[in-house]
Amino acid sequence: MSSENMLNLMKKALLIPATENYADDEISVHIASCRQLLITTGVPREIAESDNHPLVTALITIYVKTNFGFKSDGTVKELPKSFDVLLRQLCLHNPEVDGGSSS
Repeated sequence: MSSENMLNLMKKALLIPATENYADDEISVHIASCRQLLITTGVPREIAESDNHPLVTALITIYVKTNFGFKSDGTVKELPKSFDVLLRQLCLHNPEVDGGSSS
């Protein structure tokens, strides 16, 4: 899946038609922010930047849906508990994170 496909997948999750591009920049920033969050929490870069890993796609979807349209009015949106559960699952599943080998 290319970056364009991930963008379109997130637009679909947000119920934004693929032909609309008014929110592309904001959605792309959220996708990149989520990937960076995954990396800083211990997910290897090649996994975090993968568009073919279902847990990565699920985490990006939750992150984008939580933060899209966030207004800087002082309110804070927290990621749902499901984000933490999936992130732990991804870290535990990944052989490089839990000390196993990938072969």
